[in-house]
Amino acid sequence: MSKGSKIVVKDYLDRDEFDLSLQSLTNSTLPVKDLAANKKGKKLDLSKNQITVLPDNFVFSMGHLVKLDLSANGLRVLPDNFGNLALLQHLDLFNNKLTVLPVGFYKLKLLKWLDVKENPLEYPVQEVVGLCRNDTECKTCALQVSDFMKKENAEQEKKKQKELELKRAKKEALKRELERLEELENEEKKRIRQEGKAKEKAKRRAEFEKKQSQEQIKEESQKCTPPTIAVKHSSRSLPDLNRICLMSALVLFVVAVTLALLVKPDFGDQYVGLTTVTADVLKSVGDAFSPVATTLNTHLLTHAPNIQKSIVSTGELLREMLEICGDTVKLGYELAIQELSQFSTYIQKTSS
Repeated sequence: MSKGSKIVVKDYLDRDEFDLSLQSLTNSTLPVKDLAANKKGKKLDLSKNQITVLPDNFVFSMGHLVKLDLSANGLRVLPDNFGNLALLQHLDLFNNKLTVLPVGFYKLKLLKWLDVKENPLEYPVQEVVGLCRNDTECKTCALQVSDFMKKENAEQEKKKQKELELKRAKKEALKRELERLEELENEEKKRIRQEGKAKEKAKRRAEFEKKQSQEQIKEESQKCTPPTIAVKHSSRSLPDLNRICLMSALVLFVVAVTLALLVKPDFGDQYVGLTTVTADVLKSVGDAFSPVATTLNTHLLTHAPNIQKSIVSTGELLREMLEICGDTVKLGYELAIQELSQFSTYIQKTSS
């Protein structure tokens, strides 16, 4: 066949066999489509051409073949799906460049003749195929290759199954690990939330107890004023205390005069002007004591109500004594002296 010319495949059909040997066919010029269209050609001779690799659609399109001759082509590899030529009974691969045979050969259950000599096959296929020197050895080769590929396929399936199981186990382990990590993360988040709630609760409790303690201290301080509070206000009451001291001194003066009259009855005769002085003093003391008592009563009622009651009672008593003394002086000093003289005489007689 000249270069560039197209083969008319029907011209090469003899009964049920296409003889396309010595046609200088290549990978691209092989008329697969035309060959597949004529199902009568169940035998195909492609020997002594220049085919190094079968086209992708060859196996799919030529599934009706029972005999195939690919010898002396320089084939380097056969397609993995070559075993799909399920009707194939006779296969000639003599004098090519094949190093391995596809495992799919185990599907060629009808294969009864196989020639693979003059190919650089690798171990262990090289030992399996035998010498293929005659028809009997080629039949044996077909049988041995088929059995070997079955075992090889089983081993590959086991390997694939183990790899699949290992992959599945790794996937399950990874899933469990992710679930464990997620659970740990959730537990950690839960623990942090609980600690936060506990701290917040403790903080609120501490604030409540502090507030309650402050209120209790405030209530107690309102019931009973500490001594320091009294000291704080002592400077404000200092003028009133000075008045009280002055008043006390005047009272003592009156008492001293009274005792002098009791001891020495003629004390009044020696001091004629004492009547007027004493009356004025007692009146001044009574007038001065009234606002002092009122002011003192106000301060004590504000800062020390318990102390205020006793002091005010004493102040009222002292004020009344002064008023009595003043009234006595106003009624007549001589009458007071007379009464005191009589009382002194009575005491002296009683003593003797």
